[in-house]
Amino acid sequence: MAAQLLEEDVVTCSICLGRYRDPVTLPCGHSFCGNCIQDSWRSCEKSCPECRQPFPEGAKLSRNVKMSTLLQALPVLPAPPAVTPRRDSATSHSARCLRHGRPLEFFCRTEGLCVCSACTVHDCSHHERALLDVERRVREDQLRARVLVTQQQVAQAETQLQELQEQRSRIESSACTLASVVSRRFSSLLQALEKQQASTLSDIEVAKKQALGQVLNEKQRLTDHLRALSQYDQSVQDLLAQADDCIFFQELQQLPEPTESLGPLTSPQWNEEQQLSNVNQLLSPLCELLLEEKSLPKVAAKAADAGPLETLGPLAPVPSAVCPLRKKLWQNYRNLTFDPETANQYLHLSHKDQRVTHHFQAQGPAKSGSFELWQVQCTQSFQTGQHYWENQASPSRRATKPQRRVVLCGPASQPRLELGKLGQS
Repeated sequence: MAAQLLEEDVVTCSICLGRYRDPVTLPCGHSFCGNCIQDSWRSCEKSCPECRQPFPEGAKLSRNVKMSTLLQALPVLPAPPAVTPRRDSATSHSARCLRHGRPLEFFCRTEGLCVCSACTVHDCSHHERALLDVERRVREDQLRARVLVTQQQVAQAETQLQELQEQRSRIESSACTLASVVSRRFSSLLQALEKQQASTLSDIEVAKKQALGQVLNEKQRLTDHLRALSQYDQSVQDLLAQADDCIFFQELQQLPEPTESLGPLTSPQWNEEQQLSNVNQLLSPLCELLLEEKSLPKVAAKAADAGPLETLGPLAPVPSAVCPLRKKLWQNYRNLTFDPETANQYLHLSHKDQRVTHHFQAQGPAKSGSFELWQVQCTQSFQTGQHYWENQASPSRRATKPQRRVVLCGPASQPRLELGKLGQS
């Protein structure tokens, strides 16, 4: 009986509930099997399973020499009959508590661990606890709710991905159609320009041939005249060298009259300025079109013809060979728009208030804020910095030369346009 009590109370490991094997002692004084305490520390913090005192870092387990000697002196008791552990309905496996060796029947919500009934009395007495099957059902419901949310997010993401793919397809189709229309338009424009170029070069070639033909005719006429003059001069020289008087008078009577003067030469019909003027007259509308702010047509994704398209902004400035600094000046370019409320009654605004046309008849009664002179103020104002803008003046319809000039005047903060006759401010 004493040996049995000694076996149960003194030489029994509280982890495996068996006789000590290679007993070791912790700093707190409790002893355990060496393998049992090592296995316990692999799944939880390093502390004593009995009193929960932390095990110092870097310390080593000490072998309990007296306990080992005592175990060698004790006789080996017959093993108790094997008892099949009762499977509790609350537990779905045979896991046992590493501290007390009891089945894990509860779940400590505070620590988030499965505990036994002894843990609920000693360690988790003030913690929130629940039965394992109850807690499992709660956690399963939470997981199912999360799965539903995840499935909804997946469905939403797939829908958005499908929309993005459709948008991509529409953009690619629209861009392809737009590129086709633009290419076709530019090809037509290039063909028209090449055709016009060929026609203009042909006209220049015809005019050149006509002028060169006139030059050749005048050259042949001068050559014939020089030949006749040379022959007459040779005849005169031969006559002067004749020694016989009778023969001299006979040949003198046969001597023809000298060739009359040809007079002024006929200038060839060649006008370089006229040829260049025709080219400028042809290309000026195209240059104006390129310099103006136009909106490209909007192309439908499935239509070959073009419709209105969103404004893409001002076109890039075309460099001019007349002014090398124009490219540098364009860095400070500002697009001006005129204010119709300040326009003189003889001035008409068009092209989105960016063009001014003078009329000989008033467009209506003068407004309260309009200029009395031929002026119109811009809607934009600039307080500081450098600003650059351009104005293009067209000649009067009745005049062959420009009869008006365009002057930008007034303070730099609010420019205005003044139309005046030559010689006037």
